[in-house]
Amino acid sequence: MSASSSTTGGRRQVRTPGIPSKCWCGVGITELISKTNQNPYRRYYQCICGLENDNHVFKWIDEAFTDEIQQLDNQVRMLKEEVQFLKATIRSESELSEGPKIMEPKIKISGGCVILVVVLVLGIKMYKK
Repeated sequence: MSASSSTTGGRRQVRTPGIPSKCWCGVGITELISKTNQNPYRRYYQCICGLENDNHVFKWIDEAFTDEIQQLDNQVRMLKEEVQFLKATIRSESELSEGPKIMEPKIKISGGCVILVVVLVLGIKMYKK
């Protein structure tokens, strides 16, 4: 898990992508509501040990949800690209397996047509004699 840190109001906060489930220290996360004048009633995630040590996870819930949505958008984009690649691969493989196409004659003469033509030719020859 990649983590970056930022400083807000003198506190160093460990940032995790998306919604945190555990702190880097292995302790669980709790959900709290801010009671400060700067962020009244704003919800946030914090490591249970966070009050003792400022280096533990702290993340505003709205920022966590925004991160999650961005991660999901990236995953959807990558899956769309993969599906397009697979479709193109399937198309090219099916074209290769068919091999070169042989041109079939556009006019098909059935046995009945051949007999009719022969009878007409013979009939014309006999009529002329």
